[in-house]
Amino acid sequence: MSQAKDLFSQTLFSDVLALDDRTPFTEAFDWEAQGMSHPVLVAGEGPGVLLMHELPGFVPEFWRLAHWLVAAGFRVYAPALYDPAGTPHEELVQVHGKVGGMARACISREIRLFARTGGSPISDWLRTLAREIHEECGGPGVGAIGLCLTGNFAWSVAVEPSVIAAVAGEPALPFNAAHSVHLDTDEAQALSGRDDLEVMALRFDGDPSCKAARFDALQEVLGDKLETRVLPDAAKNPNGNPFPHAVLTKDLIAEDGQPTYEAARDVLAFLSYRLQRQR
Repeated sequence: MSQAKDLFSQTLFSDVLALDDRTPFTEAFDWEAQGMSHPVLVAGEGPGVLLMHELPGFVPEFWRLAHWLVAAGFRVYAPALYDPAGTPHEELVQVHGKVGGMARACISREIRLFARTGGSPISDWLRTLAREIHEECGGPGVGAIGLCLTGNFAWSVAVEPSVIAAVAGEPALPFNAAHSVHLDTDEAQALSGRDDLEVMALRFDGDPSCKAARFDALQEVLGDKLETRVLPDAAKNPNGNPFPHAVLTKDLIAEDGQPTYEAARDVLAFLSYRLQRQR
């Protein structure tokens, strides 16, 4: 992290990260584009951040992250990609079972879980949403955060010029090709040519769904625009996932000095440096 970003990290966010609000947002609107339509939940004021949920859906820890972003001075947009807006995770488990998220994603034509080449159609929809967010919020640009199944979309949506800061947490697509970055050739070239973009990518060292090969491949596309965090498996929350995975949500330990907690602090510093310093 640069010295300027370090200053953000050292002086801010202790009060923000002390919050533990896990309630869903209540304000929502429908966004239709590219032949797709999804509700988008929204809260907060400030530069826009597009926050995409992970595979299970809106888990409580997702909303904790969303509220941290709001408290840090951002307007957060959270699209509901395959369930009604704000549906509690516990309710989804009752309706779909523990693997329901995977089943719903597998039959979606918008997200290609196993495509070794090319990307997913949902990326085009997300880019139109990013443009709308920038028009509404103004400022130097938009931030994008993807988690797990949507981790790759943090950088694929950054093909859109309004996105100037992207955070990819444990990017997992495609599930059957650890070295793939889930982009088509034109997208990769456009991303490589973005001189005003910075991307932060995070993973646990032993995450079986997001291996070192994916970060290596992403480095080839982004070069020095990429900043990575690889956390030790021992830093995982013992009450989280069965394996080290969700750095910013379920496997985060909310205590000062914990690697996952400091990673969340770094994310807030990164977004603040990129999106707020010019306001």
